[in-house]
Order: sequence, then C-alpha cells, then structure tokens
Amino acid sequence: MTDTVSTKFEPKYYFANEEENRSRLWNNKSWCTIAEANVSFNLEAFWKVVERWTNEVHLVIPPIERVEIINDIENKTYDSTHDECLARIDPIRSINRKLIPKRKNKDDELEELVEYYIDENLNESRVVYTPILANSKELLHENIPFYYPKVTSFSYVYKECGQRTSSNDDSEIDYQSQIFIEIIPLLQSFEITDKMKYAYKQLFKKLYKWCQNTSMGYEKRIHHDLLVPKELYKNTYQRLKNKYATDLVRNWTEKTDPIKFVFEDIAIASWLISIWELERVEQKSSILQSFIDLGCGNGLLTFILSSEGYIGFGIDSRKRKIWDVFIEKGAKLIEGTIQPNLITYPSIDWIIGNHADELVPWIPIISSKSSSSTKFMVIPCCFYSLSGSKYTFPNKTITSGRYKAYQEYIEDIIKKCGFITEIDWLRIPSTKNVVLVGRKRVDNSKNILADAFEVDIDKNNSIMLLI
Repeated sequence: MTDTVSTKFEPKYYFANEEENRSRLWNNKSWCTIAEANVSFNLEAFWKVVERWTNEVHLVIPPIERVEIINDIENKTYDSTHDECLARIDPIRSINRKLIPKRKNKDDELEELVEYYIDENLNESRVVYTPILANSKELLHENIPFYYPKVTSFSYVYKECGQRTSSNDDSEIDYQSQIFIEIIPLLQSFEITDKMKYAYKQLFKKLYKWCQNTSMGYEKRIHHDLLVPKELYKNTYQRLKNKYATDLVRNWTEKTDPIKFVFEDIAIASWLISIWELERVEQKSSILQSFIDLGCGNGLLTFILSSEGYIGFGIDSRKRKIWDVFIEKGAKLIEGTIQPNLITYPSIDWIIGNHADELVPWIPIISSKSSSSTKFMVIPCCFYSLSGSKYTFPNKTITSGRYKAYQEYIEDIIKKCGFITEIDWLRIPSTKNVVLVGRKRVDNSKNILADAFEVDIDKNNSIMLLI
C-alpha cells in the first residue's frame, strides 16, 4: 500500500546533556532515546529497509565492505506480549553477522548480534544491534572499532499509531507514527561527541528517507553490477586502491584534482579487470587480454592496466606531464593522432574509450573493422558526432535528457556495426557513468558495416560518415 500523506521530517535530538537523554526501561534494560520523529510511512516499509540494511550494511556504514552472516535463527513460537515493561520479550529473529571492513590491514572485523522484536503491548517494532567482542570480557570504548557506535546496544524503533483519515476512501491512511534511535550506553554517565552527533543525525535522516521512498514505491533508475558481480568488483577495487591510490595522489603532477581522477580511474580499471577475469574463465584461458586506450588523457588507466600485467598502450593527441612518471614505470603512452576511418587494430582484444570525446562514436566502427574478435567499451561524455563536431541532436525529440539522447545515438552506431549493446553503470563519482560494451555480435553481422556506412573525407579534411 502506498501512503497518500507524507509527514515532513522534523526530528528531535537529545544530545545536549544527560537530562535531555530520555531514559526508559524496555526488556529489562535501560534505553536512552537520542532521536525521534513523526513519520507517515507504514511498518512494512520500516521492516523492508531494516532487512536490506541487515544484508547490505555498507549502505549504512561506508567503511564496511561487506557482511558475513554466521547464523540466522527465526523464533517461530515467540510471544510478543508481556506484563508491562519489566517482563522479558524474546526476539522474533536473531542474526549473528560479521562486519568486514574495507581497510583490512588497519581496521578490525567485528561480530555483531542483530535482533528483530515486535512488542504488541507497546505497539512497537525494533531492531537491536549488539557488538560481540570475543577477546574481551566487557565492552570498552577502546575495544570497539572506529566505524561502530561506542555503545552496548543500538536500536531503531518504529512505534505504530496510524489513524484513519476523514476521507471516505479506506485506502488513505495518515500513519502519524514515530521512529526513534535508542542506545544502551557503555557507562551510566556518558557524553555524545560532535562526531557521533553527526553520525546519529545522518543515520536517522537515512532511515527516514529510505523508509519514505520505500513506502512510495520508489525504485532506483540506475542499477549497478549488471555485467560484473558486486563482490568481484569490490574486491578488485579495494586491492587496486590499496596498491596504487596513496602513491598516485601524493605524486600527482597534473593541475587537475588527484582525488577525482585517481579514484575514478581505479574504479574503471577495477571494472575492466573484473570483466576480463570473467571472460578468461568463460574461455578457459589464462592469457591476459591486450588493449588500446584511445584518447587516454592523463594515461592513468593505461598505467594501472599495464601495471597489472595487461599488454597494451594509450594514445592521445597531447602528452601530459605525468606521462613521464608512468612511462618510467613501464606504461606505453604515445603522443599522436589517428584517422579513425582508416585505422584498425586486428591484434588487439579490447579497444577502450574512457571519456574519449571525438573518438567515442568511432570506436564501435574501428572495433568492427579490426577483427571478428575485437571488443570494445566506451564511456560517453562530451557530445561529439562522427564528423568531429558537436552533436546537435538533429531531428530528435529529447524526452529523457541530452545525455540519454546522446547515449542512444552511440547505441545506434553500435547496432549498425553488428554488435549487441550491453550497458552497465559504473561506480564512479560522475553523473556520466554509463559504459557501453560491444563484445557480442549478431549472427549476420559480417556485412552490416559495409551496408550501413559510407565513409569519406570532405574538402576540409573533416571525416564524414553517412548513416
């Protein structure tokens, strides 16, 4: 059911002093309420979000890479009622999980007990998180990893108090319910630091936003990991980041922002290496793929791929200062121009177009002409046509944005070249994160290119291609 009335998020926080930390006894334990808010979403939305966060904890705690479920036990005979607040209530579900941090060489893993409760007497549902420290008899502040709240237990609570609206339509319900964050502090006397205040506020805001969107039937427009499994990508990304990031950022010689370019190209390299690993498994081959990076720019992607053992080179019309560093370390980078209507690379396995500007629409054509086994990937960015001029979207009704319209233009070229277009969304800090892949061809693609295109050069030496 979709809620028709939405409550504005106006949270109350109880951080300032001990008097403001409201305490109450629940399940024989003293809990401190540190955040509360009225909400309009229903209980089903709350549990959907809790369940997803249980299995994908990195969505809530970014320093966590993944979670391992040790055991998951449902209590099918639980009794959700009790006499007042002093009686014991059992969880309806108990999950032991292990939090695996991204920085494995710096941060400790943490085992955690996650318990789901339904308290019908109080009309509450809650999930309780309790850290388990195997090598310590008691929970101490210094024993808990930095990424985890310094508490004995932590809880999200949903208190249901929905009322029918005055509408005659029974489907309309104003759910004026409440959500809370409650904690059991490590010590009776405690102070919430500014850092933890910020963390609690972000968690509470995220809980509200996710539940509200879930209740409204929100679905993501972008779906990552369509061609590469998430775990394979994440493991590859973490390995490459640990291996290259610090040194690259520290020794960046370009005027551009090293944080953006280093981590973006590490992410792209991780995706490529992952898809190539899957390809080798499918082909039962141990030979690493060869590549050419057309319009390689600063050469970083070529450097990373070469450093990982892949044979290939990058080419760009202008040399960058940092090339000398990469060339000294073994990367092959060439300053030069190409005539895309004439060039082919029959011995190359993959042609890469990483924000390759004018070359992006040509890369499917070059790949198709190179050999029957040549594959490609392109990340469209700036809008260029096959003539090298800006693409002007001729005779095209734009309904989903210019970037989507340009993507469709490139997809049309890919199709005419005889490839089956595959699409993925890269995990990079850019809104232009679509990658178009051509690695499969239609059965009758042999003569498609010759039939679909007429290539010529006009009197101004501009490359012309008529479709």
